[in-house]
Formats: sequence, C-alpha cells, structure tokens
Amino acid sequence: MRLTFMTLCAALAIGCGDNGGDATTSGSSSSSGASSGDVPTGGGTSSGDVPTTGAEASSGGSTGGLATGGETGSSGEPGTTGDALDCEAVVDGQVAPQKLFVGYEGSEDLAFDGHGGLALKKDGNVVVVRADMSETVLAMAVPPAYGTRFMSDGRLLVALPQAGKVIAVDPRGQVSDFLTMVQGPNGIFPDLAGDVWITEFGGDRVLRVGADPQPKVIAMGQDASSANGVVFDPQRSLLFYTNYQSGQIRRVAIDGQGEPAAPELVTEIAGASPDGLTLDACGYLYVVDQGNSTLYRVLLDELGEATAEASVLAVFASNVANAQFGVGEGFDDHTIYLAGNPGDVYAVTVEFPGAAIVSVQ
Repeated sequence: MRLTFMTLCAALAIGCGDNGGDATTSGSSSSSGASSGDVPTGGGTSSGDVPTTGAEASSGGSTGGLATGGETGSSGEPGTTGDALDCEAVVDGQVAPQKLFVGYEGSEDLAFDGHGGLALKKDGNVVVVRADMSETVLAMAVPPAYGTRFMSDGRLLVALPQAGKVIAVDPRGQVSDFLTMVQGPNGIFPDLAGDVWITEFGGDRVLRVGADPQPKVIAMGQDASSANGVVFDPQRSLLFYTNYQSGQIRRVAIDGQGEPAAPELVTEIAGASPDGLTLDACGYLYVVDQGNSTLYRVLLDELGEATAEASVLAVFASNVANAQFGVGEGFDDHTIYLAGNPGDVYAVTVEFPGAAIVSVQ
C-alpha cells in the first residue's frame, strides 16, 4: 500500500505522558535541521544541521511497511522519491542523538503547530519556540504538564495530571477546560478526523473525545493499566498505546462506526517503561522508554503486527519521555524530536518522514 503525502498549510497560529473543526494534515518536507550541539541555555542561536544517520540501507527482506515501491534519493540515502517510499530500506544500528535546546522544563511532551512553532514549557509558562530559538509566550503560570498537542483550530491541549484534567489554550493564551474528572491524564493525540485520543494513566483507561463531550472508553482495566503514550493510525484504523508499568505496546482496531475491538498485544520490551509513541509514514512505531532514556523502533506489517523485536535507535544523556517528527519551517520531517521533564530537547534523524498529523489551520 502506498501512502500519498500532502501538506495543506494556512495562516500561522500561535508542549507523558480535536474536535475543533476539520483537521489540516502536515507531513511535508520541511527545511532541514534547527540547531546543533549542546546549547547552554534556552536562548540564543546555534548553527549547523541536524545530523543524518550516515548509514547505508540494509539489504534485508521486506519489513512489511505501508508505503512501498519507492527508490532511494539521489544522495543514496533511503527516503522519498516523489510520493513513494522504500519502506524496506531500514537502516540497522543506533543513531547518535543531538541536543538542540535546554532549559525547557515542566512538561513531558512537545507539540508542533505545523507552521514552524514548537510548544514547550519554560519557567512555568507555555512558550512557542522556532528553529532559530526565538520564543513567544503563549500562556503563563501553567502547572506541570504531561501530554501536549495542537488541534486544527489553534488550541493547544495540555494534560495536567495533578489537576485531573486536560486544558485547552487558545492562540490568545486564554485557558479553558477540555476534559475534566480524569485520573492522571497523560498522552494526547488529535487525529485527522477531529477526534482526540487521551490516556488516563491513573485511571487505567484509554478515551476518545469527539463531537460529543462525553468521552468514549476505548480500553480499560488490565489492558489499559498505566496507559501512557497514544497515537492513531488512520491507514490501518488502529489505535496504539503503551502500558508504562508492564513495558507493553497494544493496539485496538476501530471499525467504521468508531467502535473498538478488544486490545491486542503488539510487543513487549523487557525492562522498559514505554511512554510516548509516534508513527512514521511507513507505519512503523517509535517508542520512548522513559525509564531508561532510550528510543526504540518497532517494525509493523499492514495488520499492525510486529515483524521483529523492538530495536534500539538512540540512548540519551538526560531523560526523555515523548517524541514527535518535525513539522513546519525549520524542522526536518525525517527527524524525531524528543523532550522530557529535565528540559532538554534532542533530535534523531531517521530514514523515513513522519506520518501526517494535525496542523493548525
């Protein structure tokens, strides 16, 4: 199955773990790399490009990815040729992460608006940071946060586990409640159809919030124990989420009426504490082991089943909890950006671009 990528970008609207109108997708090829090297503070500008893997593609058999039949680019690196991807061109081995920013503490997540803005926490505020490290304060005095994601209407969703709710911050910095009376809200993922998927770490539930403000329970109990990272794949109609305490990743098939099937185990990573999840355009999963500051990749087939054990992609010098592919000006779509509570933001470049996500209209 081949995936077609397009970017529908409009005006810019102003960070462990949407039902705000029709979603705009972002899966574009952005300008490369933000900054490089260890940055001493949260301000200033660094130079250099985000590093590439610098490795040759493995010559192994099919990995079962969604987008196939592409060729390598003119540079010889695996990647896109027009709208086709060679999803068999998986590079083996680990990648050296690059530390981009420091000093953005107070959230376990990061969120791209699709137009060159990256939402992070700093000094108790939510700030939008651009690749040149310029900042705009979006909201002040926001409590410690877990998941953060933009919706298409420009609102930033922020999970506040201590308050037991998810708030929405509009482009003017006004804060309102999005979902209340939840136990330890953690992962957040607005999908392209306008729904928002939320994990309830303390309540052992996975929820979907749509046009009806009453959330629908997708998974609960033991199957959703310490539910954390979450991502929805519309190509396979599968929801993926992590069980933090058990080191497991599960999937739930969602039918045409939006009804969930029983959760199924995708894989288990021994000794790991899996937190954030993200998908690439081939349908492969990237999992952040928050307990060991490690990024894994899980190769999946068209049914969402793992074709091999999870492999280590990168190990980090400080704690990371969540990951997102770059979207928007100054951020590379073949690069995974990672953040955690210590306030460091890292970059890891891989062979494939990220899957399409919601972009602010």
